Amino acid sequence: MSFFSSIRQKAPFLERIAESFTPTMSRDEKFRLQYKLPNEEHIVDDTNTDITFTTPYGPHRKDEKRINDNGAQVTYVFSGKLFLTPHFLVFRDAFDQNSCVLILNISTIKRVERSPSQSYAFALLVTLYSGTQLLIQFIGLRNRSEQFCEKLKEMLKHNIPNAKRLPEFVESCYSDFLIQKNILRKKDIIAPKAGLGQHFKYPGQPDISKEKAKLRLWFEYYKENGENLAIIQNHTFQKLVRIGVPSRMRGEIWELCSGSMYLRFANPGEYGRLLEDNKGKTSQAIDEIEKDLKRSLPEYSAYQAPQGIQRLRNVLTAYSWKNPDVGYCQAMNIVCAGLLIYMSEEQAFWCLSNLCDIYAPGYYSKTMYGTLLDQRVFEAFVEDRMPVLNDYIVEHDIQLSVVSLPWFLSLFYTSMPLEYAVRIMDIFFMNGPKTLFQVALAVLKVNGDDILQADDDGMFIAIVKHYFQTLHESAHPDSPDSKYRQITKFQELLVTAFKEFSVITEDMVIHERNKYKKTIFENIETFVKKTQLRRMPKTFILSDKELSNIYDVFYQSVETHKISLGTGSSNMTFDVFVQFMGKFCDWAKPSRDDNDQVYKTQKQTFLRKLFNNWDSSKLGELTVNDVVLGLDRMTSPDLLEAMNYFFSLYDEDNDGQLQKDDVLQMSEGLLFLTTPWKTGKFVDLLTKKAIEDDIADEIVKETSIGQQASGEIELPSGVTIDEEKYKARQSERYLTAASSFLQRCFEYAEPLQLDKEVDLLDLSDDEGKSDEAKQAKKKKFASIVANAALDPTRPTVIDLATFRMVILADETYELFFSTTLRKSIHLEEGADDSGNNQVLKSMFDGIIADGRRVAERVRRRVDSVATNKSRAGSIETSTTTESIHTSETNNKMVDLDDFTTDHLEEHEELLQNSWLDVDETTDQSARQERKIEPMSSSLSEKEQDLIEFEA
Repeated sequence: MSFFSSIRQKAPFLERIAESFTPTMSRDEKFRLQYKLPNEEHIVDDTNTDITFTTPYGPHRKDEKRINDNGAQVTYVFSGKLFLTPHFLVFRDAFDQNSCVLILNISTIKRVERSPSQSYAFALLVTLYSGTQLLIQFIGLRNRSEQFCEKLKEMLKHNIPNAKRLPEFVESCYSDFLIQKNILRKKDIIAPKAGLGQHFKYPGQPDISKEKAKLRLWFEYYKENGENLAIIQNHTFQKLVRIGVPSRMRGEIWELCSGSMYLRFANPGEYGRLLEDNKGKTSQAIDEIEKDLKRSLPEYSAYQAPQGIQRLRNVLTAYSWKNPDVGYCQAMNIVCAGLLIYMSEEQAFWCLSNLCDIYAPGYYSKTMYGTLLDQRVFEAFVEDRMPVLNDYIVEHDIQLSVVSLPWFLSLFYTSMPLEYAVRIMDIFFMNGPKTLFQVALAVLKVNGDDILQADDDGMFIAIVKHYFQTLHESAHPDSPDSKYRQITKFQELLVTAFKEFSVITEDMVIHERNKYKKTIFENIETFVKKTQLRRMPKTFILSDKELSNIYDVFYQSVETHKISLGTGSSNMTFDVFVQFMGKFCDWAKPSRDDNDQVYKTQKQTFLRKLFNNWDSSKLGELTVNDVVLGLDRMTSPDLLEAMNYFFSLYDEDNDGQLQKDDVLQMSEGLLFLTTPWKTGKFVDLLTKKAIEDDIADEIVKETSIGQQASGEIELPSGVTIDEEKYKARQSERYLTAASSFLQRCFEYAEPLQLDKEVDLLDLSDDEGKSDEAKQAKKKKFASIVANAALDPTRPTVIDLATFRMVILADETYELFFSTTLRKSIHLEEGADDSGNNQVLKSMFDGIIADGRRVAERVRRRVDSVATNKSRAGSIETSTTTESIHTSETNNKMVDLDDFTTDHLEEHEELLQNSWLDVDETTDQSARQERKIEPMSSSLSEKEQDLIEFEA
């Protein structure tokens, strides 16, 4: 016994370990799931109580076991816990939590008073609308019981409006119809609306005598334990469900067990409003519904008639509008058709809602992740419970899911005859999803011997199909015992499922689902990604790796969309687009400049231009295809294409012309895009070339010409760079480019509309004036007409050719469109905010480590100096070097072309580099001078000292 005591003590610890590896639900979530309550319910308070209940009708005959010596009826007392939620009182017994379960809607309470008979304890006497009385005796501190009662009083007040709707709702329940007709003897009472079976008969042509017997058992149960919203569920309730629910009662029992009855009461008229509000609307889901309507249980006559088809259409359409994430999914029509045989449209609608959300989560979704997950769980159960059969299936490469997938997806409706499938549904709604696993395992167990003779999938399917078609036959036809011969295969299946496989519990199912959920979700996401990448539009610039990265970052940004679940919108709004671009583009990343209102406005304006340009649907949302096509155009290496695309962003009317306001907006956009270079955060090719030139010049100055000319030129082991100088130069260059851009745009602008005929020599109004005055007026008038840009009353425009001319006239903007802009978009490292940009120190380390370019510049300067000395020996080397530097400065366009041709492809990784991050608290002298250590150097200390310099 000590061993078991030790295990018992360790059990809580082991449970905590298990919970740490699996997702845990909150207390309220577990509570709602256990009792199938609506999502808005939560535990307000709970307390320990003893409950006694009496019904107003009681048994027709006195039960001797319930009569004491004085002839009074004995009532049972159940000890347990009472929970209070905003709309329910829930009691569960402490014995096994199944002997007495009461889910009482507070709206059914007619009166609450303190019990006078319990003077020694605090007790309440609760009277329900049906006359049933509950005696609640509180256990524990009186103060604690008083608090519970105060909260109950508050909930009763909130539920007064719902209580007014109770009589109308109760009339829709068949259990109330039985009581009213057979006990209260009301005349002219009409049976509530039910399913299609009332007119088209119920499946299987049930025996009338058996139906009456079952109906009598349920009638007796209602009299003793209440009905619909105030029913007590116990072991008798579960037995009655297992032996088979009468067809007329099945709809109410299904919605009672599934909890959909509580949803229907809480949402009066919502089903009708959904149909009315969306009448005449179309959607993809509705189109798919129309295709499947006539393929829904074709063996049942109602679905070959307009009445049955219309009911099915209404329910599926209403659900598609209620849950647009799901809309409509394969096999949903089969399940809904099965519900409508026993339920009204509204009952089936709410039952379908709870079935999709609670019983079969993810079964009916875009990715069908729930079905795939449960198939993996089922395979794990087969491997654990039937190892011999599992080994045989694996050995012969039989795909178990080919057979079992339809069982789970259609809830056995399409696998076995309807009269047996609905019996499975009875237990499914009472016991939950574990029922499907128990029945599926029982099917394999019963047919195990035959399956072990199957060689392939075809034989496996044929064996199971034949078994389902013969469920009505005797399971033991050759038995000498007549009782055994009367047992059908279906009865044998039920016994095997719920006796032998009763070990399959709800907790086991949840544990196995959590175990395989991550793997299944990853497989789904991988499959969806591959499929969508194959369907993407053709791109000319983006590589497969970049497309893959764009896809990942896109759906990481759209957090509401769950790829594996198939829920949420997969489109990107503008706010998400801003964050998305910040992960890829240097100029869109969050920075301290965002606090500047001017910069913030420029950023929002330009990104809005991009967003609107990429939005192909013009609905204010971007798809992943829109983003891919947009980025493909932005990263084009063709200079003309880059300028054309930028022009098109501001030419919103596509007339090929930009007016003054458009040009100003374009200038603001260029100011925003070039901010990282204007502020010195990054360097461009011109700055980099200037740095290399300065290094080469300094080497020439500090070293002997003869030494450099006689041997291989090598770089110094360490140099110091005045980064502030280059920052200032680059910033001034970009500001100058911006100013020149506006100036040239307005200088070369053309009038929007020119007069066709203008007589410049019309002097008719100048009679009496001197010749000089006439001549001056003629020149002034001709100047205004000829150059309309000077006339403020007449608008001017620039076209694409003018824009390109203005850009090409400035080396900074030309370089920006040809290289800088494209290299500022890092599509391979979009998920990393840091990108692939190196700080200034790393850039210089790269220059020093791969010093061939600088060394070549030094040699050219040395050769040039030697040549000049031979021609004019009086010229000093320093003067020659300075003149060469000045000459190259005056011919920047030529040098840029040569440099781009020679080194652009070789050194693409160094085209964009960030400046060395400077701490605000760093000393000013340290900020202006950084010593750069070489990445690799083979120079001696003496050689390093010779060529070390300071900028």
